[in-house]
Amino acid sequence: MRRLSRNLVLGTVFGGLALGAVTGWTKDGYRMHGDPARMVAHMADKLDLSEDQQTGIEALLSETREQSAADHARLRELRQQLRMQRGAFDAGEAQRLADEIGQITSRMVYQAASTQARIYQLLDEEQRAELSEFMEDHEPRRDRWHKRAGMEAE
Repeated sequence: MRRLSRNLVLGTVFGGLALGAVTGWTKDGYRMHGDPARMVAHMADKLDLSEDQQTGIEALLSETREQSAADHARLRELRQQLRMQRGAFDAGEAQRLADEIGQITSRMVYQAASTQARIYQLLDEEQRAELSEFMEDHEPRRDRWHKRAGMEAE
């Protein structure tokens, strides 16, 4: 039971990192509960983080959220512009908006991967092994969640 509980919490924290909890948003632009302090508290409990590790990870998560705030705002604007085309579709404009969404999404995915790597570097070997084990165990469950949500497995 303890292992299940640990895996559920780590899944929320690290699975969310891959999909945007670092920045606080899902791929569809919906707000997640990705509060850096809350995420670090879960990680500290499950991975036995030191105070220095907690401080470093919280700083990385907060920095990433701040850096991506403008991108999130722009994505909301672009999606709204696309929705407004329902009645009078302009293929050229829709393609331009979609291309910009792709550029922003690419930047955000890179930022999430970079943040994950930087967090990983703050962990000791035992913590890295536990995290790696969890991620392997979590992959099939994550794929099922994505399939139910209509998302492609990544």
